[in-house]
Amino acid sequence: MAVIISDTGPLLAFAGINQLTILQQLFKTVWIPQAVWLESQVHSDSAAQHIAAALQQGWLQVVTVPTPQDFPVSLGDGEQEAMQLAISNPSALLIMDDRLARREALHRNLSFVGTVKVLWIAEQRHLISDAAVLLDAMAANGYYLSRQLLQQISE
Repeated sequence: MAVIISDTGPLLAFAGINQLTILQQLFKTVWIPQAVWLESQVHSDSAAQHIAAALQQGWLQVVTVPTPQDFPVSLGDGEQEAMQLAISNPSALLIMDDRLARREALHRNLSFVGTVKVLWIAEQRHLISDAAVLLDAMAANGYYLSRQLLQQISE
């Protein structure tokens, strides 16, 4: 089974609507690099608490990453470390939404999916009843993703 690595944005998006369990149900174990952990804990809100609880439960794991090399400065520490961790684990699947980070992942031939695809898979596996409802909840929480993308995936 592939190693699943999450960037900060998707992790916060799921935690922000109290749906981290979707990641656990789909992937069993999710790795995050130290920078993603630190970025997820910047605000002491419920999302940060949900992420800390997932870490305590053991299915979310902070993994040490070699120092990222040769990444564009436009990428954040979490994105760089997530990609560096994926480079160190060739079977890895990244969960990331940032357009520039996804472009860099493509350039480096890394496998990735976005939050919308994860929601669609969860709906297909009957873990959730309506991915669009959760996309709307994420948007209401400040994390905007394309409903149009969900429609394209569904077709």
